[in-house]
Amino acid sequence: MSFLVDLKVNTFTKTKIMNVSDIMISPVVVTQNNKSLKHVRDLIERKKINAIPVLSMEGEIEGIITASDIAQESDHTKTVSEVMTTKSYVISKNSGVQDAAKMMRKHDAHHLVVMDEGQVIGILSAMDFVKLVAKG
Repeated sequence: MSFLVDLKVNTFTKTKIMNVSDIMISPVVVTQNNKSLKHVRDLIERKKINAIPVLSMEGEIEGIITASDIAQESDHTKTVSEVMTTKSYVISKNSGVQDAAKMMRKHDAHHLVVMDEGQVIGILSAMDFVKLVAKG
């Protein structure tokens, strides 16, 4: 908990600093690198999501695949590993939302994979920030 001072009226206001865990999507849908694009496309449509973290057979994060990646590929017999973005950005659930926004801006990333103790536990998208601001 932090305290902000309102200099105009000289009062203290309690504010909660928001963490990634406050706005992330969890539980997260994940897929493995050997799955077909058709499988992942169906999963994205069924779950109404835009991105899925990709894990190796050992459970390690290997990348991310988005609805946009799939839409740009006409051969849906390819596997996820052939189309996914291998550069994915990871953030802790305890990181502040401002740090997450800065990371997304710095790397021009639309999604961050949220980790806790070596496990993928969520995903944070640019749209989550839009929803946060729109909520007021």
